[in-house]
Amino acid sequence: MRKPPSLRNNNGALQLRVRIDGTDAFINRLGSWSDPAAVAKASALSARIWSEYCSGSFDKTLRTYQSTSDHQDKQLLEGLHHLALKNRQGRTIHAYRTLLKYGKTLRNRKDVDSFIVWMQEQGLKNRTIVGILTDFRRVLPECGNLFACSLKFQSTPKHTDVLSPGEIQAVLADLQSNDAWFYPLFFLWLSTGLRNGELRALTWDCIRWQEGELLIHKSLRVDGLHTHRFIPSTTKTGVERIVPLNPSVLEVLKDHQEHQRSLNLYDPDGLVFLTPISHQNVYDSLLGKVWKRSLTRCGLKPRRLYAQRHTFISHSLAMGNSAADLGRLWKTQPVCAKMVL
Repeated sequence: MRKPPSLRNNNGALQLRVRIDGTDAFINRLGSWSDPAAVAKASALSARIWSEYCSGSFDKTLRTYQSTSDHQDKQLLEGLHHLALKNRQGRTIHAYRTLLKYGKTLRNRKDVDSFIVWMQEQGLKNRTIVGILTDFRRVLPECGNLFACSLKFQSTPKHTDVLSPGEIQAVLADLQSNDAWFYPLFFLWLSTGLRNGELRALTWDCIRWQEGELLIHKSLRVDGLHTHRFIPSTTKTGVERIVPLNPSVLEVLKDHQEHQRSLNLYDPDGLVFLTPISHQNVYDSLLGKVWKRSLTRCGLKPRRLYAQRHTFISHSLAMGNSAADLGRLWKTQPVCAKMVL
């Protein structure tokens, strides 16, 4: 910026033109060009912008200088929409829809504080609010301080999800009797600690029967824009790895394979686990229902679906496997880790 912003008459509407890094930007909704009071306020705003530019506190986003917050935050909404289309993550889409519902521009700290209070009144937890503001910072990193907050929330300890060996056996016995279709899936899950997306994407050609191991190199990621649509993807780390299988897991998978053959569902390159009716890939809401009703039948307290992974980690460490070995197991190289079952 080489000179103060200039006033412009845009079809009778008053606006400021600001030259930032060789590009024109505009501040609109300043009133009518024929209104002397509006012109005076715009001139004062122009002087403020020039003063802050000269002092080094100029806001290049022009967010601070907007005249009113009672309209949609187009800049932030467009950024969130672009990010949502790019990463297809549910949290980004939720952040976009929350701001769209709020319907105001977040110009300064006072506006952000009001937005936080509004979200709390809508019943959102502090953890969710912090996540929303984090996505705002991802979209507008230059406004990181504006979207910072000091909200506190209590993290759920991972150990609360862990099942004891007796509870594991009870749940598996219940599934084998009452939800036999899903028994092999949960048996493998508790024995390997795979991530949800990796379990969904597991195909028969990834099982190395002779070596007694799984090759994990892909996942099915949830499309945040369509909750029952999935996107083929790499593993979370982007690196393939080998997961060892003990004989009991291999035996369960063999029985599962024969059962799929008997139903004409087996495909050497197809998915290992299918839904019982549509025979498509499994998804978290379905598995969550199966998991919760099994826990209920066993008289156990509710656990998150991710308890499968936490249980495997906890028992593997308790049985003498080092954290470094488990880290290599989930990243790149095979290790001789002991299994839970």
